[in-house]
Amino acid sequence: MRWNKLGHIFVAKGHSEQVHSHGIVPIARPLGNFRYRIYFSPRDTQSRSNVSWLDIDIRDPTTVLRLSERPLLGPGALGMFDDAGSMCCWITEHDGIERLYYQGWNLGKSVSFHVAVGVAERPAGDPDRPFERISKGPILDRCMTEPVFVSDPAVVVENGKWRMWYQSGKPWTEGPTQALPSYDIRYAESPDGVNWTLGGIQSLVFQHPGEIAIARFCPLREADGSWKAWYSYRANDWGYRIGYATSDDGVKWTRRDDEVGIERDADSWEGPMICYPFVFDTEVGRMMLYNGGRYGDAGFGIAVLEA
Repeated sequence: MRWNKLGHIFVAKGHSEQVHSHGIVPIARPLGNFRYRIYFSPRDTQSRSNVSWLDIDIRDPTTVLRLSERPLLGPGALGMFDDAGSMCCWITEHDGIERLYYQGWNLGKSVSFHVAVGVAERPAGDPDRPFERISKGPILDRCMTEPVFVSDPAVVVENGKWRMWYQSGKPWTEGPTQALPSYDIRYAESPDGVNWTLGGIQSLVFQHPGEIAIARFCPLREADGSWKAWYSYRANDWGYRIGYATSDDGVKWTRRDDEVGIERDADSWEGPMICYPFVFDTEVGRMMLYNGGRYGDAGFGIAVLEA
């Protein structure tokens, strides 16, 4: 496997009050005629994330054709689970509805943040229409099975069964100046995509010395029924890298990080990290969106699979 980097697409640099900085966790959805809408989360002038978008032609993917003028989903009301920001994680279309799974942020005191998962929806086929929350509260939060946090889900519907891979928070540890988070990937199922059974099923666990985090799991079902996935992983003393895994059933995965075929270029816009991959198939080949910088503060770029 080898990915050819095509270039930097976007980073927010004071474009507006809402699109002020960053541009993380990109998601691609087809519009037709080679055009794709890229949903992403910038930060506003108060450093709160929201769900915004831009359009590209996949034949010239680093040229932005159109940029959103207002967020499709903003931060929640004061005191709600998402009042410090709403970050897009995954979009699933089912029965004429586009369902946005997003990560709501709260700021903490003993630890720097608390996160939970919310859902917003809109009718399919109207890509400029804002998403509307189905509830003021999250659908997934800390519980007996997941006492630390639940975040960043990827959701697929297969034969009426909703399948989810998500970040499972592990115990925080004391760092030199602040508490440090840790998380890996677990799996869950649901009959409706809202009410989930969290059984503590581990899908992807740590493998490398010092590794403490696996994030942004992006699964893809192949035509032969097998599964592939891309994700990012890091330690406390080295930044995010992109990894790769395979699976027969989508539940248990075998890591093959040495086969991923993409590495960061520290001398480019990517800087210290590459992370948060999203892999999707297009009319011109299999593409990967990914973030660069420190946790995505350099925005996102695109690569195409060559082999």
